[in-house]
Amino acid sequence: MKQTTSRICSQCGYQNAGDANFCLKCGAKLSAADDYIMVPHSSDLSFPLTGLDLTDDEIAQTKRFVITQATTIPTGYRSAGLVFAESDVAPQAGQKAAWEDLMKHLMALLLAKHYNGCAHIVLQPQPTNPSQLCLYGEALVAQPQV
Repeated sequence: MKQTTSRICSQCGYQNAGDANFCLKCGAKLSAADDYIMVPHSSDLSFPLTGLDLTDDEIAQTKRFVITQATTIPTGYRSAGLVFAESDVAPQAGQKAAWEDLMKHLMALLLAKHYNGCAHIVLQPQPTNPSQLCLYGEALVAQPQV
């Protein structure tokens, strides 16, 4: 399987070469802890977390989020109401950058509001600016086990 390793700056989120010792954008020191395996045409949800100032507990919490387009709420969760996230990157940055920005904003919202995830996700152009993306969904909170 074709893959490369990049060093993603934990300060600014810039994607540096896999052997970089310092970020080319902000100058922050990089190490093997900043290594990120890049697979062509795909990624995972940890990539948008770069650039967010998260504690180790918050990072662990993001790995437990339930994010789905399913039309039913997953067992063990209940709705906490509707949520949305917008991309504020310039349209010329491309859809990948817009998606990463959307996910970063969604993750920040879920953490700040103590939600456990998001269901019924719909991705569409922003109503006021069709060249940018917007994500709508239903916030999830875990139901207490009886």
